[in-house]
Amino acid sequence: MLNEELDAREYVNRIQTEIEAEARELRHRDPDLELLEKEIEKTWKGIAPNSAGSTQQHLLDRVEQLSLVDVHAPTGQHFGESHLKRVIRKLTRWYMRFVVDQLNALHHFQGRLLRLMDQRLSCLERDSQMFEIVNEFVDPVPEADAELCRVVSHSLRFVDKPVAVVSCGGGAIVAALMEAGVVAHGVDEMGPSIMTGINLGLDLRVGSALKHFEDFADSTLGAVVLTRFVERQGIVDSLSLIDEALRCVVPAGAILVAVAEPAARQGIEADLLAGKGLSSQTWAHLLKQRGCTVETVEVSGSRVAALVLARTA
Repeated sequence: MLNEELDAREYVNRIQTEIEAEARELRHRDPDLELLEKEIEKTWKGIAPNSAGSTQQHLLDRVEQLSLVDVHAPTGQHFGESHLKRVIRKLTRWYMRFVVDQLNALHHFQGRLLRLMDQRLSCLERDSQMFEIVNEFVDPVPEADAELCRVVSHSLRFVDKPVAVVSCGGGAIVAALMEAGVVAHGVDEMGPSIMTGINLGLDLRVGSALKHFEDFADSTLGAVVLTRFVERQGIVDSLSLIDEALRCVVPAGAILVAVAEPAARQGIEADLLAGKGLSSQTWAHLLKQRGCTVETVEVSGSRVAALVLARTA
């Protein structure tokens, strides 16, 4: 068996040697073939899927490198053929230059657009991890205490159209509003957190706030309460919530913001939530800029020190 394996190996080596010798002879007889082979090898190294440099950054670099189209086509080395090609290249250069200049301009802006899109996608990917980080390392926003529920229900007791509470958690604010005779429902992205309220018969739903508002036509809600997880969102999401709430709320309706102050955070929460959440003063400013009449309602004995109550025009 060992002799057979050695004989097979020697046979393969001999065939490979013969193939390489024949390839060298072909390259010697035709220099263009050798140049073409080197060009193919160089190109393959740059685009091969399994190459060491096939990372996202490498691919973007390659796009920029290949975006420049060269108007000077190679003419080869054979005298008669290369002379003819040079003549053709001169005759058509004006036309090719016109076309290539447009292609190069297009490729340039496409490359810049790809870079910009890559940067924006990277930012979105980092932001998308925020929700997971908060859930894993930071305790959930506490459920609204009795005093906060009392002040919210008192502030909205005259609303005669449905009220949406975002995000609702176990539904303490929803329950307080219902007891005050206000039709209310809540929405929360964390499914398990709403089970307590659902078991009590409250109308609590799972989903993101923005998606939830899409289910409502203009001017169909009497008021919107922004609380709990809202206090851990960035400025872009907060502005989007304000705009959607204003669209859904009836004229002279209310938007009530009940969030704790970011400046009051301490320890781990302060580090991991840095840059997330807006103060009540900032919420009031944003709502005023949207044309609302705003007042601040103080809350004693609660983690939420003040409510921002905005009335739409």
